[in-house]
Amino acid sequence: MFSFSTLPARRWRVSALALSSAVTALAIAALLPATAQAQDVPAAEPADQQTASESLTDDIVVNGRRQRTALIEEQSAIATIDIVTTGDVAIHSQTSIADLAKMLPGVSVSRDQGRNQSATGEAQFATIRGFDTSYNAYTLDSLRLPQTSGSNRAISLNLFSPFAIGGIVVDKTPGASRDADAIAGIIDLRTPTAFDFAQGFTRARVLGQVAGLALDREQEAFGGAIGLDTARRFGSDHQFGVYLAGYYEERGNAAESTAVQNDYKTTSFDVGTPRANPNALSADGVQWNFYNNKIKRYGATGSFDVRGEAIDLFARVNYATYLNTNTMNQTGLRNETTSGQSSGNPLRTLTGGGTTRAYNAAGVYTPQGINPASYFRTEDIEQELFSAQIGAKAHWNGFTAALEGAYADGRFDQPTRIEAAFRGIAYNGTATNTGAATEGVVVDLSDPKSPRPVLSAGATRYVSSLDRPTQLYVQRGYDYLTETKKTLKGSIGWTGEAFLSSVEVGGLYEDADRTGRSLAPDNTRYRFLTPLQSGTVQGPSINQYLGYVLKDFLDYYPARPIKVLSRAQLDAQVRDYVDPMVIAANTLNQGLLDGNEQRKAIYATATLKLGTLEVMPGIRYEDNRFRARYFLNDNAVDGARFVNAGRDYDHLDPSVLAAWKPSDRITVRAAARSSYARPSFDLIAGPTRITRDPGRGNAITAISQPNPDLKPVQAWSYDAGVDFYAGVGRYFQLAAYYKDLSNFVVTTATRTAGETIDGIVYTRPINGGGGKAKGVEASGRFTLGDMVDSSFLGNFGVGGNITYQQTEASYVIPLNGVRTTRTSALPQAPDLIYNAEVFYAGGGFRTNLWYNHTGRILAAVQDSQPDIYVQPVGELNFGAAYEVTDNLEIGISARNLLDQHTYWATVGKDETYISNDRNGGYLKTGRVFQFSLTMKM
Repeated sequence: MFSFSTLPARRWRVSALALSSAVTALAIAALLPATAQAQDVPAAEPADQQTASESLTDDIVVNGRRQRTALIEEQSAIATIDIVTTGDVAIHSQTSIADLAKMLPGVSVSRDQGRNQSATGEAQFATIRGFDTSYNAYTLDSLRLPQTSGSNRAISLNLFSPFAIGGIVVDKTPGASRDADAIAGIIDLRTPTAFDFAQGFTRARVLGQVAGLALDREQEAFGGAIGLDTARRFGSDHQFGVYLAGYYEERGNAAESTAVQNDYKTTSFDVGTPRANPNALSADGVQWNFYNNKIKRYGATGSFDVRGEAIDLFARVNYATYLNTNTMNQTGLRNETTSGQSSGNPLRTLTGGGTTRAYNAAGVYTPQGINPASYFRTEDIEQELFSAQIGAKAHWNGFTAALEGAYADGRFDQPTRIEAAFRGIAYNGTATNTGAATEGVVVDLSDPKSPRPVLSAGATRYVSSLDRPTQLYVQRGYDYLTETKKTLKGSIGWTGEAFLSSVEVGGLYEDADRTGRSLAPDNTRYRFLTPLQSGTVQGPSINQYLGYVLKDFLDYYPARPIKVLSRAQLDAQVRDYVDPMVIAANTLNQGLLDGNEQRKAIYATATLKLGTLEVMPGIRYEDNRFRARYFLNDNAVDGARFVNAGRDYDHLDPSVLAAWKPSDRITVRAAARSSYARPSFDLIAGPTRITRDPGRGNAITAISQPNPDLKPVQAWSYDAGVDFYAGVGRYFQLAAYYKDLSNFVVTTATRTAGETIDGIVYTRPINGGGGKAKGVEASGRFTLGDMVDSSFLGNFGVGGNITYQQTEASYVIPLNGVRTTRTSALPQAPDLIYNAEVFYAGGGFRTNLWYNHTGRILAAVQDSQPDIYVQPVGELNFGAAYEVTDNLEIGISARNLLDQHTYWATVGKDETYISNDRNGGYLKTGRVFQFSLTMKM
């Protein structure tokens, strides 16, 4: 047996490193984002002469053109890469790495909607060309990161701050020397080094923020950040370099959303599934949500480098923490009758069996009963990451040898998941509120962003009172997940001047230990005394709670008011009623998972040069071994027990990359490569439940389980593109791509498939079907510069990028067969992504106006309901900065100037039917305003 008082302490390292980061303080190297970055050089300048910024001033106050070292690296690479440097907090109010990553061509972002992360106003995951987030490989200084976002393989980038990450590099065509389990590509975060700067410096940055929506709703709205970073080079030849940074950020924000309560019903009786009637559906209930978030980020980073004639040495250390205290207050109107009531509709028999009273005599969906409900939920999150790397690279007479070792430890916790529900007697429209109901919640969907109930005067009076109902229950659960990853990799190579210009062979060994446990809140439910259930303590009503009743909400204030409840009061209630509960060991063990995964790789590449043409063929072999221990519940025969599962699989991935550079200003690229995506942990190992029939000798009738035999998703990718560099501040890039996937698994929808084999119904993830994507991508930048004879107009410029793609996917669904979709078909893959900006920099002043658009995406595949889609979203941002002195710059910025929605999910592709709340509904987070100071010392 188990008590909450014995819960394991999961907060290792936080306090000590929080103190360290507060002392060291914040910031990153002075590398500026693509919207206003250091001056380009003409393409003819040698790349090796431009490896560091010209001066610290160029790092901070620039003329709005692409940062030179980033552009030169893109131009020199044989692969297709895009780079954004992230240190300019003066003209960007985004303090999330993911929100800065979406400035790059073809990069889109997403969130963990199940944990209220859309309500933070920040993106959480970044993905390349719209593919599922788990199809990316995520690295920090080329080190593969541990899992810190939950059960899948995506990495939550909200851990990282632009104060401690120097740049984001997106490799869309990684060759054989890089990880092969990267169908979409590799997203690499880079730590700054002292060699990124032309001179030593110490810098301090301070910023303040205010969230407009939270301020309007009289909630906690203010926040800010503070930090320091410093870089020094020393030694007789300045061969030693040290970079140190620390940061602390804290901010509050609010969000509000509306949605329908439950899945849609067909408007007419017995006409098939809602999926078969996508244009004739009726909503079942409606609800409104208000969110509060208190976000903290802090961390520290350091790098030490030695650049010698024969050997280079390096060390990197990174620590990052992300904390979000997240609460949701919900008001809803549910379609249901309660004690002493009945439906006024006739009892009807469905063709496939079963009965319903949801339809009137004419066969039209007419729900009965109006139950005013309130609900409270916390989704607190703690994430933590520590990583350390050391390495050396020797070089002599064209030969090279490199060796690197790394350790990383990641943690994802939801230490407190509180849920409280308030439910009571429904309003049924009769004088006594008993007997057969005459009223229900009819939902008006004429405004697709704002579902509204149609209520009588009596119903409005009933549901508007916060004295009813009283509290039904309170409960608390938790989740934690930790992974440690140890990596060793090395290579040897040779470089020459002949047709065979280079050869490299190398290998990698990676070992990851993963431990997790979850306790569902439902398993700790404390029930209060209400008219609907027995209990020993009378639950309070909403009016009896401390809190604040909102005075405004979206564009429509609901008939039932929304009250932001006192979090402290609910925490106390949990301590009084839930924490003393004793939880059975079997209940706890159901959510336990231990696993180990090993990955080994060897590769060989060569570079062939024929004049201005470079070709890099390569081949990579990766071997994967997975072992796990998890809980099996089979009480009827063998009882509940732990079982072991494992899987070994390998993959051989050839690739060929080519680059032709007929002049210093033109580069033509092409690539063909094989890759794969490893199944996520929750799909291959986890709790299993066996159901038996005692009347048939305990024969197994159903098994709910993960699937350790899942095959990895496989893909062939083909890319081609051309870059044109027209001199200072002007370039254009055009690319086309095609991907062909097999063994497709819909991981983002967390769906399972039920099938019957030998009389046993299996619910498990399965392989099947395939997917395709084809797209075109263009980006460019144009600065008037020397094209006009004006010191004022010459500092103006425009830039942007656009990605348009078509996707196709086939899903194997046992209940429905194979389903093929040909538009917006791959999960998380928008059909259109674009960025557009106008910028100016001159005379110590710089400014930019940037608009980002992400098109409609498929969010979840469903069986009997239409699929869930996220509608297009846009964001207009503004920033301006002025260099007051050589050592001081002030900046202002605003995010989401047009106050557009942050998230809008619908049932079906069209806007007609808003989704239920767990899929997001329609959500706004408002504008964010920022003021900053940057000081050099």
